[in-house]
Amino acid sequence: MNPLVRGVIVTAAALLPGKARRERHLEQWLADGEGAAEAGLTSSRVALGALRAALVMNLTRRSAVPLGLAAVLVIGGVRLAVTTSEQALGTAVAMAGVALPLLLLIIRRFTERDWEDTLTAGQAGPPPGRKRPLPLILGAVPVILAALLLLILFR
Repeated sequence: MNPLVRGVIVTAAALLPGKARRERHLEQWLADGEGAAEAGLTSSRVALGALRAALVMNLTRRSAVPLGLAAVLVIGGVRLAVTTSEQALGTAVAMAGVALPLLLLIIRRFTERDWEDTLTAGQAGPPPGRKRPLPLILGAVPVILAALLLLILFR
């Protein structure tokens, strides 16, 4: 298996919620990539299947609104680029629509804690006097991105 295929499989497994789930699927997908030739498949096909499965596993009821917003941005951006003289603006809006679900997936992946970590932290209790600025900063990121998008749109 070449390094690119291995990297796609590792990335797909890293997108999954839950430490145990990530480890189990990583081991399974790497083994599938190694044995793909025996099944008559290419290892790149296994890697793309792993990536697709990881993205589907991350779809939840909460992801409907961001995906709808992303679709509106992509369709609106393409229409703006095709029907008006603002091709650069339309392209930027469409690209923002494509990037939005990926950005939200990354934010969700690195802000949610695993169940094991949550239970352990709940039993141990928070360290005394420690403040956590990270959730505040990550909460401000979508607001800043929305403000930048509005600035670009109405400039």
